[in-house]
Amino acid sequence: MGYGAFMHVTNNRSNPILLFITDVTCVYDNGDQGSDLSLFNNATVPATSQLPASGNQYIEARNSGNCFLAPSYFTLKVEDQRNDAIIGSVVFEESSDNWGVSSNSNNDVIDVDIDNSGDQARIAVTVEATS
Repeated sequence: MGYGAFMHVTNNRSNPILLFITDVTCVYDNGDQGSDLSLFNNATVPATSQLPASGNQYIEARNSGNCFLAPSYFTLKVEDQRNDAIIGSVVFEESSDNWGVSSNSNNDVIDVDIDNSGDQARIAVTVEATS
């Protein structure tokens, strides 16, 4: 088992957004160890709402077998559902019991707040409205 995080995505836009998870490496999924990163894959987040609708989804880095001492990471891609325009993507990485962002293609619109101070990290992603 590795370091886990409670994650949610908030859509502050007036239109729905689509989320996609790609490039998953060394992260438990589909309920394994309680982790369900797939909740955010091919998911629609309605305007001015959050996924999951209340609370957070647990995700966990895998720190055994081929993943022992290797970083865990995944990419969250965000699109505008109206026109399939790519809003941006964020690469999340867990290393040494800390989750972080190794790249964010649109810092002005996709805000990421990560708190690694607890037994489990907290990851809040907010897709901001544009003016």
